[in-house]
Amino acid sequence: MKLLPLTALRAFDAVFRHRAFHAAATELNVTPSAISHQIRHLEEWFGTNLIERNGRQIKFTPGGAALAGTLRLAFADIETACQALRRKTAKPQLTVAVIPSVAICWLIPRLPLFRAIAPNVELKIMYAIFGQDLNYEDIDLAIICARRKPEIPGFETADFLSGASAPVCSQAFAQLHPHLKEAADIAACSLLHDTDTSGWRSWLGDEYPPQAEGAADIIFEDFNLLRVAVLAGQGIALCPPDLIRDDLQAGRLVQLSERVAKNQLNYYVVRRAGAEQEPINLLFNWLQDMAHHAG
Repeated sequence: MKLLPLTALRAFDAVFRHRAFHAAATELNVTPSAISHQIRHLEEWFGTNLIERNGRQIKFTPGGAALAGTLRLAFADIETACQALRRKTAKPQLTVAVIPSVAICWLIPRLPLFRAIAPNVELKIMYAIFGQDLNYEDIDLAIICARRKPEIPGFETADFLSGASAPVCSQAFAQLHPHLKEAADIAACSLLHDTDTSGWRSWLGDEYPPQAEGAADIIFEDFNLLRVAVLAGQGIALCPPDLIRDDLQAGRLVQLSERVAKNQLNYYVVRRAGAEQEPINLLFNWLQDMAHHAG
């Protein structure tokens, strides 16, 4: 007995579902003439017509319609079995949303350490923009910035990094201004602002320079832009030491004071709650360990 013409059966199933040769050809990434050839081959194998041809209109014979119904059930069962096996053998994937500043300054430099302990976990990293809602249905874990500990249905939340900021500058800037000890000394220098001037007004208090009211300030809407300006020696900025720890430890930036400005913003890590979430738990615990112990 001749082997089943599986390719032709697949083409016939597509034609039945789309009721058109062209649409079936598009789905299977072949030409309409190739679909027509497969249908003729199938009819020859059965020894009977499956489609009644009347110009461009497609009408299935009773035998063709019955065959199509059986094929649909069979192909659906095959797809279900294949997808189930694929899920078992596929690498676990985690979708992680991260505040851009944390992603660039903190997470990405440390990713090789996580890859070393979890080489089989596939990560999809996306931005979490401050002030914009996240679609948590598509996220397994997120690092976000908020004024208070967020409560998200279906997620667990933990403290991550402190948002308290201290004045920092580049090594070159510190060498050009060797007497940056007091608030008045810092206030006399070029101040770089993150989003608005409230941070420096809070940190300097009465020392905030009156002339700044009429002078042009440099305000950066994105923390990563602010960090680049500080690294380039363009002035002094208020930055969270927890966030720029690598820059401080490498000597790229210098912290000028231990006094911090508490702007009520902090960083939190949230994870999807539920059983059998081992990859999520692994990343969640690793993040907390790196933030609170390894620095």
